[in-house]
Amino acid sequence: MLIAMLMPLSGASQTDTLVTKGRTLREVTVHGEQRRNLTSTSPFQQVTNQQLLQQGISDLSDALRRFSGVNVKDYGGAGGVKTVSVRSLGSQHTAVAYDGVAVSDLQSGQVDLSRFTLDNIRSLSLAIGDNEDIFLPARTVASAATLRLQTMLPDLVDKNYHLKAEVKAGSFGMLNPFVRYDQKLSEKVSASVSGDYLRADNQYPFKLVNGENVTREKRTNNQIETWRTEGNVYVRPSATSTLNGKVYYYQSWRQLPGPVILYNPFGHEKEMDRNFFAQANYKTKLGGGFSLLLNGKFNWAYSHYHDEGGQYPGGELNNKYYQREYYGSAAVMYEPTEHLAFSYAGDYAYNTLNANANMKSNPMRHTVLQTLSGRWHIDRLAITAVLLRSDYWNKAKVGNPSKDAHRLSPSLSLSWKALADAELYLRASYKDVFRVATFTENYFDRMGSRDLNPEIARQYNVGATYLWQGDGWLSSVQVSADGYFNYVKDKIVAKPYNMFYWTMLNMGKVHIWGTDVNLDADFRLADEHHLLFNGSYTYQYAVDKTMKTSLSYKNQIPYTPRHSGAASLAWENPWLNASVHATGVSDRYTTEVNTPQNTLDGYIEYGVSLYRNFQCKGVLLSLRGEVVNLGNKQYSIVKSYPMPGRSYKLTVSVSL
Repeated sequence: MLIAMLMPLSGASQTDTLVTKGRTLREVTVHGEQRRNLTSTSPFQQVTNQQLLQQGISDLSDALRRFSGVNVKDYGGAGGVKTVSVRSLGSQHTAVAYDGVAVSDLQSGQVDLSRFTLDNIRSLSLAIGDNEDIFLPARTVASAATLRLQTMLPDLVDKNYHLKAEVKAGSFGMLNPFVRYDQKLSEKVSASVSGDYLRADNQYPFKLVNGENVTREKRTNNQIETWRTEGNVYVRPSATSTLNGKVYYYQSWRQLPGPVILYNPFGHEKEMDRNFFAQANYKTKLGGGFSLLLNGKFNWAYSHYHDEGGQYPGGELNNKYYQREYYGSAAVMYEPTEHLAFSYAGDYAYNTLNANANMKSNPMRHTVLQTLSGRWHIDRLAITAVLLRSDYWNKAKVGNPSKDAHRLSPSLSLSWKALADAELYLRASYKDVFRVATFTENYFDRMGSRDLNPEIARQYNVGATYLWQGDGWLSSVQVSADGYFNYVKDKIVAKPYNMFYWTMLNMGKVHIWGTDVNLDADFRLADEHHLLFNGSYTYQYAVDKTMKTSLSYKNQIPYTPRHSGAASLAWENPWLNASVHATGVSDRYTTEVNTPQNTLDGYIEYGVSLYRNFQCKGVLLSLRGEVVNLGNKQYSIVKSYPMPGRSYKLTVSVSL
């Protein structure tokens, strides 16, 4: 585990941002966000588009595995289902915000991150708890952690348009073209449109162990095709106002390989998903210290699950689910002085779910979330306090609805610069989190319960961040460490039956003790030669504390490793940039009873990336080659779902 203990992660070199020739407004913004890692009152991690390239990160789940405190569930293969849990609280406790507006899935409460592509991402950040940014919709404050995806902004300083075309090709039949076009419509209005297509066979080989008998098998029924398109309009009505609009459409067709079963490699399960949403965001300064933030969104989602077999009438099963959401948010911030600010945010959402089977009750939910926040900061001290009011009203067209729920949830966080002449910051935070059951947990036949109590989690965190900068061969070092304790009451754990159906297990009380460590280092070897090291390490002791007489008492909760980490080392040079990286976890347990039979082996996976940019007469050509799982390690993140072995990927992009 030595490599795992040396694997911290944070944003890459600040020096790179400062010395880049021809700095643009976008680079200055990135530098400000990197500074936030240092001064934040609660844990904050971020990686920019440039750092994704430097660290050899190929997809969103790979990026999240580099963050400390994050556990990604991955069922294998390009485009496969991927969900994220932060500090063992469960994926339902992690909000995903896409350009400032939350992404929702009230059916399962889990957002499949494979629906988003890194090709269009400007920055990716994870905030655990609340921090000094209080000018936010109430919905993003209502979760234990928030994953923020910020898409690319049009870069139209020197010309009226920008075009980028890219093609990725790789092992196991993977092909992924991407195109984006930006256009300046006037001095205050610009627009962009992007789209991509992904297909993969995902028929990768793996070893099947049956006692002493080991056979070479191939993953079957694992093909996937996805289409994604997005359009944006950016309006700048004044120097202090922004108005952004977005429309998004995603469609996927995938075969569901299911768990590996001895002597039965065949499967007939398939899933079709469609998702459309339109959202708008308006932000302005009103004068007199007041600012206004408005958000609106309509979301429509469709899922179709198909299976074949003699156990179904007519030989097949077709379950269809339709989700709709209407969402609006308004926030007002008042800053009477430069040291003091107050904010109020009110959000309303109306959600419905219709299904042709399994959920015939057709549930509906009205949600009202309100926050009252305050921020005070002086030269070396910053304090943030938030009070969240959550109200949920449930209805059902058929039968009794699930219980309504209401709660006040406070949070408090602070950051203190411990030394006047050094960049050493200490922080502490507390947050109360309230999660109601999803529609699946409440209404799904044979699994749902309309009497489920809401999940209550209390987060405690203490930490420190230190930044050192110099003029010699070591340009900068930034290290952060956090210790935390999470108390969860009535915790609901999702265990997969297959890739579409889940069994819900209520574990009562869970205690989670943990440590996150992150490290950045920038080594200046010579002019135009830099070594950039990034890494993360996480220790988690997450155990069931429900009943002393239970077989699972003080046992580690399922799929939570004690140790996990990641590291990357990038060499930036004028010839051919290179990076090597590794991710690893220790053994995990697949059930709440920790026995050798329920143990899932740990692993360390290595990779390498080479990339080079060529500039000629206004055309930028980028080439990138990657080897993933260089050691051809066979491992599983979820039991009986083997991950791919060694694979290759080549990316070619042209920007005009």
